[in-house]
Amino acid sequence: MKKVIGSCLLCCTLASTAATANEYSGWGNLHFDYQAWGHGVSDSEFDQALIGIEGGLNFEWGELFGFYDFEGLDRNSGEQTATYNLQAHTYIGNSGASVFSKVYSSHGTEIKETNSFLGFGYTDISGGGWWFTPWVAGNYTTVYNEFAEITNVNGFNGATFGWSAGYVFEAFGKPFLLSNWTEIEMFRNDEYAHNNYGRTGVNGGLNLGMDITKNINATVMYRYYYNKLGADGYGDIMIYRLAYKF
Repeated sequence: MKKVIGSCLLCCTLASTAATANEYSGWGNLHFDYQAWGHGVSDSEFDQALIGIEGGLNFEWGELFGFYDFEGLDRNSGEQTATYNLQAHTYIGNSGASVFSKVYSSHGTEIKETNSFLGFGYTDISGGGWWFTPWVAGNYTTVYNEFAEITNVNGFNGATFGWSAGYVFEAFGKPFLLSNWTEIEMFRNDEYAHNNYGRTGVNGGLNLGMDITKNINATVMYRYYYNKLGADGYGDIMIYRLAYKF
């Protein structure tokens, strides 16, 4: 049985139904996040609020996931950032293997970055309430960053190995989802490696969500990164989400 699995920027969601030949299943939410960069172990005082929408669809031929976040609600007009992610696993027959494709883009006044991925994944590693979906892909990157020594970076940017994983369980009479997503960037090009402190970087999140009601969900997210997001070495964020599910 194929399931809708979203390896999103901040959390993962598992759909409860499977698609048939002429049907599809899906999920979605509207969410409000508060990102507290100073609540982790790294030394940062930057906080921000955002609103967004995300969702996933499962078809007989594959699965889609996407989100859009408008970041910086608590900042002045013109200082906000828009971030979106669109990705797909297109099944290769019934082998469990897939063609993986993804576009992740974040645009603000001083920084604009788009990463385009194409590679392969595997979608059939799952059991009773859990799943693990790995992928590996080449990365083409376009960056404009006023804070970096090399302002413009364009071109092939190595390979990325990533995964999404999750476990659905019940506790205290409520359904919970423990999920993880991680991306390991390897063999970065010279310019991107110079701006991001190394040829290898890590980007990911460990999340615990609870359904308060059928339509209201609360999630706590531990966001971690290494040689990424402007950090030289390890950095982290705590994110608190309240979402309306539909």
